[in-house]
Amino acid sequence: MMLKRTRAAVTVATAFALAACTIPAQPAYAEPSDQLQQRVNDAYAQLMSYTQELELAGNKLQEVKTNLSNVQTEIEATKTEISEKEAELKVAQEELSGRLSDSYKRGDASLLSVILGANDFSELFSRMFYANKIAERDQQAIDAVRAAKSELESKQEDLAKQEAEQKQLVADQQQQTDAVAARVNAQQNFYSGLDSQLKEQLAEEEALRIAQEEYAKQQAAQQQQQGGNAGGSNNGSNSGNAGNNGGNTSGGGNQGGQQPSQPETPSTPQTPSKPETPSKPSKPSKPSTPDYGSDSGNAPSSVVDVALAQVGKEYVYGTAGPNTFDCSGLVSYSYAQVGYSITHWSQGQFNLVQSKGHLVRSASSLKPGDLVFWGYSASSIYHVGIYIGGGRYVHASMPGVGVVTATLNTGSSTYMGGGSPV
Repeated sequence: MMLKRTRAAVTVATAFALAACTIPAQPAYAEPSDQLQQRVNDAYAQLMSYTQELELAGNKLQEVKTNLSNVQTEIEATKTEISEKEAELKVAQEELSGRLSDSYKRGDASLLSVILGANDFSELFSRMFYANKIAERDQQAIDAVRAAKSELESKQEDLAKQEAEQKQLVADQQQQTDAVAARVNAQQNFYSGLDSQLKEQLAEEEALRIAQEEYAKQQAAQQQQQGGNAGGSNNGSNSGNAGNNGGNTSGGGNQGGQQPSQPETPSTPQTPSKPETPSKPSKPSKPSTPDYGSDSGNAPSSVVDVALAQVGKEYVYGTAGPNTFDCSGLVSYSYAQVGYSITHWSQGQFNLVQSKGHLVRSASSLKPGDLVFWGYSASSIYHVGIYIGGGRYVHASMPGVGVVTATLNTGSSTYMGGGSPV
């Protein structure tokens, strides 16, 4: 990078120096600036595509992590239920032991021989068939508890399998998300390098243009001065020979007084326009269709001031302030500052708005503080921002762009509506 800047400085200094003595030469660039601009645009478009892919991968990661957490919560609940059933069995066991004691005192030897022959309570339950003198009510109660415990233990085994599967899904999705994040970082570096190269090349071209214009002005002034001197001298010598040289006046006069053609001032190289935001790549839609309403809810308008205060800060995926943000991180941070806890992933934020019945499509139905979403379907959200009013929104855009404001285009095929999450 330092080499490029030094080259630019030398080019500018040399161009001005040459302006005093000769026509500055057009430097030979490895690539014309218009072609380089196109490469910058293409790199920008690819960076945006990778950023969207990363957001989708991150949403999927959050989804499988949530599923894993739900399974683990259910496992803990099942363990508690099993403990409760074991306690019920213990009570039933104690009641049965008391009844056996009473039977022994009465000398009920036939029942005792069946019961006392069991080595443990598990075997005891298998012998309950022969204990026909135990009340039918007690028998059914004990069997019901045993059956419930058995079902819970079977459920626990199934949940353990689900937990193992979900852990593997989380590990796989984490690996995919990390791979996309690596592509985003590499593409950001590539784009930044091209963009810097383009800016330096345009600066060199501009410096050369200024030098050539200065040279052209100096040449014109010199030619005008030389033309005036030559004209006065020719008038004196031609006055005495006008009659004799009448036939050659035209040729001689032109030879002495004709000015060389002035070199054309090179046109100013056009500065390429800022890369336009490329359209999102089309992806197959999922069957989920948002249920739009007309009331976006009552979002706290104070969240807008918080979000706008972050404009200019850097985009870093997975962060939620205070110095760097990704798109959903800016939302969760801004809402947290006004007293609301919002999940940090765009799909979850969309699901929250939709679950509250606050999802609207028309910009006229949006209020400052509402969230606005983009995605390939209601279950494939990849970007979120905060509506600030007047048809504009603030968002953490992408790497290299950061937190900015933009005009809301509700006509986009990937715009999925907006509304309040609270």
